[in-house]
Amino acid sequence: MDKKTVTTISYLSRLKIDGAKEEKIIKDLGNIIKFVDQLNDADTVDVSPLTNPLEKTAKTRKDIVTAKNLKKELLEIAPSANEDYFLVPRVVE
Repeated sequence: MDKKTVTTISYLSRLKIDGAKEEKIIKDLGNIIKFVDQLNDADTVDVSPLTNPLEKTAKTRKDIVTAKNLKKELLEIAPSANEDYFLVPRVVE
């Protein structure tokens, strides 16, 4: 990681980098690249590739309604409502 690369990255990401923090950013980005590069050392010989990390079957449950329907109670206490909906003032002409 060098100053030119950091300048290019900051330009492409539309970020303004303070000159005083530039050396720290260069060092931090270098450390991140070294950390991610450790993945190359992982032994993946016996690991089959996945098309999706969530290939397991999702647990299912019965679709049972457990909540009480509060429609009537809520419409009764609304400032303005009809039989099915809250009524609100028009905001767009």
